[in-house]
Amino acid sequence: MRDLCPEADLFVDPLAGGGSSACAARLLGLSFFGLELDPILACVCLAKSTAIADHARVLPPSATPSHDEPVVSCLAVTRRLSAGTDHPVSSAAMLADLERDAPAPTLPLVLWADATQATVWDELHVEAQHAVLYTSPPFGINSPRPQAPSELYADAVTALASAEAARASAGPDTFASYEEIATSVVVHAARKLGRATVILEHEPADDGSDARGSTARLLLDSLGDRVESLRILECGAYSPRGQFSLIVCEVRP
Repeated sequence: MRDLCPEADLFVDPLAGGGSSACAARLLGLSFFGLELDPILACVCLAKSTAIADHARVLPPSATPSHDEPVVSCLAVTRRLSAGTDHPVSSAAMLADLERDAPAPTLPLVLWADATQATVWDELHVEAQHAVLYTSPPFGINSPRPQAPSELYADAVTALASAEAARASAGPDTFASYEEIATSVVVHAARKLGRATVILEHEPADDGSDARGSTARLLLDSLGDRVESLRILECGAYSPRGQFSLIVCEVRP
């Protein structure tokens, strides 16, 4: 973020996943707008963008997120999800992290929503001089998703409804191509934003195919001369999929 768009005053992630962008926006003191179609991940992202130490202090010890405060409920979902991983996070660790490292939230809005649907973008009301859209479209049908019991899914849906953050009624179903998803969310965002820096993470698909060139062409076909300085930055190989890259461009008003 600091290297590619140091002047950004709004961070947008339409495929927000588990909230890495939400954390980055918070650490940078930027307003954050995040959309995520998986309700469990939307809970995690909402917690990361919004929770303060007071929420962690009242996190109930029981597994069920029955607290009246929806952010506490989202924290509880996050803790339960982490319990099934190789690196579970305890309530004490959450509290320590929020006390030590978390700046105050700056106008975050996280919604359980399908970012490829135009109407949900009407909820982006933050005025920005220069936004950054940083996101990671799914690289293939086998892109990681949380494996969680149905009870946790239901509790996540309840927590999001309590937070008035539910704009969807179901999680991911069919899988569109990387190019289609990436272009769709950028086009919808461009309709709402003025000047923006777009940064798309890319790794090869399940079959090893490379969508960088086709995505770049589709962005140019869709947005025409609004797209400037389109480039691909190769960053290294961090998973068995292969080369990790960033597709970067400027979108002007």
